[in-house]
Amino acid sequence: MTNIIDPDNAIIAVNNALNEILSQRLSISGQEIDIRFDLPEVNSIPSAPTVSIFLYDIHEDLQLRSAESRLYNPATSTLLPGWVNINYNYLITYWHSSNPRGGDNPDSKPDNQAAHVMTAILNALINNRQLPDISGAYTRVIPPQESLNSLGNFWQALGNRPRLSLLYSITAPVKLQNIEDAIKPISDISTFVDQKSNLDNSQINQALADKLYADLGGTKEVHLALTKVNLATQFTTENNEDQENKNVILEVSGITTSIYLPKIKSVLSGWKSNQSTVVKVNGIGIIVYEENSNKLMGI
Repeated sequence: MTNIIDPDNAIIAVNNALNEILSQRLSISGQEIDIRFDLPEVNSIPSAPTVSIFLYDIHEDLQLRSAESRLYNPATSTLLPGWVNINYNYLITYWHSSNPRGGDNPDSKPDNQAAHVMTAILNALINNRQLPDISGAYTRVIPPQESLNSLGNFWQALGNRPRLSLLYSITAPVKLQNIEDAIKPISDISTFVDQKSNLDNSQINQALADKLYADLGGTKEVHLALTKVNLATQFTTENNEDQENKNVILEVSGITTSIYLPKIKSVLSGWKSNQSTVVKVNGIGIIVYEENSNKLMGI
């Protein structure tokens, strides 16, 4: 974000921007309207019609947090300071230049000067949602706030004479001071794609079944002995980070002949004891880390 307010000049910058907006609109019937950024003295009468702009509250706007990242300065290898959104609340009132008189006085009519002036102010404010030279500022006309401790008490403090007024709020970004983080610039960018083959347990099961058939002799008799034998695998949860080989737990169940039962168990035991690749599936070696054939029965 550019044109963020300098913290040493924050209030002045916002006041000047607001003054610029109102000065362009407060030209009514050729009569000059004074603009002042304080409150007139109690029980005093201004020498000229006056608009008082009173800044009564400043706080951080926590509801309007910024999600924009901080900018990087490659010349100094640092992140530029961030910012926070500060809310400025103003009370804007109109003050006559004469004491109130009878009902025939023009200032007592529906189209009195106070109504004209405050209408011009309202139009200026609602048609300038952004402030000159302050990007990211947000403005709005707001209802009475608790921080004024009720307008009744406020006017009582000013001599018990209520005046036409409106409340105006400005939220503007303010730069944080002396917060620059050193960041080491990126000098080299490289990419690497590690293509991993999808290992499907059904493929592993079939590959081990074929290997068992071959290790037992690969005859028709072996084929019949393995017809009701089921092999199921699952990957181990530990020691399985190697990308070239995978450890599995082998569960064997079903029915075989009493002649081939010990032969099958012997082959399975040898696979486990060797702790080496039994078969390869999609280029990845399969190691039988554990085996369990207790559910395999012989008849």
